[in-house]
Amino acid sequence: MFNFLFLSSINMEYNTLHRLTFTNKYVKYILSIISGITIGISYPPTGEYFWFFIYFGIILLLYFVYSEDTFRSVFKYTYFSLLISNIIGIYWISAWHSDDTFLKIGGILAIIIHPLFNIIPILIFFFLVKLNNQKKRYELLFFFPFLWVGYEFFDNQWQLNFPWLELGNTEAYNINRIQYIEYTGIHGVSFLICLASSLLLYLFFQIVFKNWKIYSFKSFILFLSIIIILIFPNIFSYFTLKNIQNNINNSYNSDVLSISVIQTNIDPFEKWKGDPNWVVEKNLKGIREALKSNPDLIILNETATPFFFLEDHNLLRSKKFTDIVDSSMKSLLMGIPHLEYYKDTINVPEDALRMSNSGKLYDKFNSAILIEPNSKLSNSTIHKKVKLVPFSEKFPYQSYLKSLKSLFTWQVGISGWQFGKVNTLFNFKSPKHNINPKFSVLICFESVFSDYVRESTKNGAQFLVIITNDGWFGHTSGPIQHERYAVLRAIENRKWVSRCAQTGISCFIDPFGVIHTTIPYGEEGVITEKIILNSEKTFYSENGDILGRISFYLLGSCILILPIYGIFLKYGRK
Repeated sequence: MFNFLFLSSINMEYNTLHRLTFTNKYVKYILSIISGITIGISYPPTGEYFWFFIYFGIILLLYFVYSEDTFRSVFKYTYFSLLISNIIGIYWISAWHSDDTFLKIGGILAIIIHPLFNIIPILIFFFLVKLNNQKKRYELLFFFPFLWVGYEFFDNQWQLNFPWLELGNTEAYNINRIQYIEYTGIHGVSFLICLASSLLLYLFFQIVFKNWKIYSFKSFILFLSIIIILIFPNIFSYFTLKNIQNNINNSYNSDVLSISVIQTNIDPFEKWKGDPNWVVEKNLKGIREALKSNPDLIILNETATPFFFLEDHNLLRSKKFTDIVDSSMKSLLMGIPHLEYYKDTINVPEDALRMSNSGKLYDKFNSAILIEPNSKLSNSTIHKKVKLVPFSEKFPYQSYLKSLKSLFTWQVGISGWQFGKVNTLFNFKSPKHNINPKFSVLICFESVFSDYVRESTKNGAQFLVIITNDGWFGHTSGPIQHERYAVLRAIENRKWVSRCAQTGISCFIDPFGVIHTTIPYGEEGVITEKIILNSEKTFYSENGDILGRISFYLLGSCILILPIYGIFLKYGRK
């Protein structure tokens, strides 16, 4: 009798679910499109107003997991949804205003391929649901946030990494909600988004399947829990920001540094064509303008010079920068292309380059150099970019796929960089204040990686510098998104951020995510700001992405256990 009642309840839930399932494939595609649109518009810049739409998008993705019976159908509708969201979120990646064919094709392929990776946690969750019986599978919704965040953490680690559309990034405008990421990092926001979405769907299932009544105690408790999850960020952030000025002025040490950021507004495609001397002069003009503000540090953008800065045949051009530094007694940080020669064959990367005439082994690096007064250029601190854009800057796992390397080359000649190995800590003398500030430089794409950036703070950085060149993508969502993501890094580490972009958006961001003194996209100018040095470390800076690591271990466990569990169920029932 008990077995009969149990099986009857399962069949009732199964039939109820199928009554909620749309059989018309066109209706399903419409739902998939709605899911994609709601996810896509949740990211900057539209996310300033529509960030909360992300919850609806995730709920619809989970709906397909429960409403579809086959892997093929779940894959079809969820991939289509994620494809739509990628088209909206990163349409700009193909640089449609340019005439670079590789960039256009590469951008289209990125939009098509990227959802194939985003879909991984959805498909793993689908297998988990289908391997469990009808009565238990809805409780698995509580496990979904760990799967999603586990994948986001993993996506930060490999060479195909592109964490641009992490769910937490949808709240980049909400500094009144995201102050808690100084403890969790941005994956804490992703986790809460997935958790609230999962609980809402779980509550819906329990009421529709008549397991709970709408006004029951269980429904009330779960609904109250969802409300708490949704408003907790606001409450925490309210008390954090309540005395913002007191926190900035009193909690941190009193060392102040004056920094000038130069936005030259040079077209990135034109910069790499012909004689680079005009680019040099434009940069020097910006430096002279910055010197009027008497700063401690002057910053120029990523690859400020379109030539290998330390090569002998370029030293006459490079000397113009060292001369102005020596005469002004001001330190200059700038992005440069850099060649490094390997003195021996030990620890040389397998994909290292070789000089045709001399046979010397070398590599090209997208780098940043700190030029200090009265110092030898060869002794300057150099940071080599660690996080490279897949395909655009380096073909992923190139050392194993050497034959494909030549197929991926920009017409502007800046592809084929080698990976840097160290998150370099810069240290310079400020004669004006008699202090030795420490800082880290994030070159463009590096600023999107939360766990990588927090390593800078753990190593002793007192402020962060971002140098970038977003001009490849024109006046689109790309530069806006990139600037907003810098806000997240400032809050996570409670550090001032000085952001220098070649064509914009250049700005300063305080430790609470408030943007100061901006140069808009497409304008030339110099801005100067006094920032407060902060040697304190946040919980996240000190301990790293604990939530991400735990979630990743759970994700990995599912990948390992699912096949074994499936085989056990198959043969155990016989």
